[in-house]
Amino acid sequence: MSLVLIAEDEEALLEIFAEVVEGLGHRAVRAHNGEEALTLARTEPPDLVVSDHMMPRRTGMELLRALREEPHLSTVPFVLLSAARPVGREEADTFLAKPVDLSSFEQAVTAALRSRTPSEPRPPGHGAMRESRPASGAAREELINWVAHELKTPLSSARLNAQVLLRKVAQRGAEAECRSAEAVLRQLDRMNQLITSILDAGRLSEGKVELRTAYCDIVPFLTEVVSEWRELEPHVEFLLTGTRDPVLVSFDAERVRQVLNNLLSNAVKYCGERKRVELGLGLSPGLAVIHVRDWGAGIPASELPNIFDRFQRADDNPDRGHGLGLFIASQLARLHGGSLSVRSSRGEGSTFLLRLPLRH
Repeated sequence: MSLVLIAEDEEALLEIFAEVVEGLGHRAVRAHNGEEALTLARTEPPDLVVSDHMMPRRTGMELLRALREEPHLSTVPFVLLSAARPVGREEADTFLAKPVDLSSFEQAVTAALRSRTPSEPRPPGHGAMRESRPASGAAREELINWVAHELKTPLSSARLNAQVLLRKVAQRGAEAECRSAEAVLRQLDRMNQLITSILDAGRLSEGKVELRTAYCDIVPFLTEVVSEWRELEPHVEFLLTGTRDPVLVSFDAERVRQVLNNLLSNAVKYCGERKRVELGLGLSPGLAVIHVRDWGAGIPASELPNIFDRFQRADDNPDRGHGLGLFIASQLARLHGGSLSVRSSRGEGSTFLLRLPLRH
């Protein structure tokens, strides 16, 4: 049995995290703020620390760095949780974005405990990526992080509890209750997507989104994206077309995946009876051109000039989105030094084109 120290200032979330950890067969020690967590770690060194970031009296990142500075605690695995994206989060052994998925949380705890081996103490600030910001910019970023924390923390608690409930009723074979729990989860996921989109739109407008780019072949990445969508939407035919030769592009995989997921999600929603979506890769001078095509109803010509504006949708159905996805996708394309455009005709479907600069 391993000792897991959990630091979380929201009581409901602290209890569900502890319940899950204890359900895995480990002992959970609870801390309500960063300072209390540090004291408990010094009193009884844990095998793993799971910590929220935005806490009183010491943030999760401050707790992590304090532990790394103490020789007998410097090698303790650290799982950082946050609704925001704190600077330096890569210093943690694992980072999980709130709301946390139950299975992902269990896997992270199990993997971190398995990796627990004695090693040389880490130097203070190991892996840190420091940033300097103007005071006003830092204040805005702090406000965005606070909003993310205040909205996503109760959402994370509700989602984890719903997942635990679903697991319990499924074990009893209660189909009606399972359907109810699944419906709750779907609505919580919609809330999470909306909150994430609002926060992303705000960060993009303020110029606060940072890219973590790498030069690499984008072809395997696109193959992986299509494979994921084939599993997610088995009733839709996903085609992968274009060059299979290596195409080196400087891109942030997480953010380009976000763009493509938005385009593919829209294509699935609007693909009509043909149930076919195409993801293709081509080349033009200095650019990799990725297209997402559907053969649905198409977009009215009157809507095309404003399709990438905030809160714009191709129709008035609120169930089809909140009108921020294409704005965010377009802004992320620009952040990469590329662009996002669309061609569409009524009755013939739509083709979105993402252009990314090639490596020189």
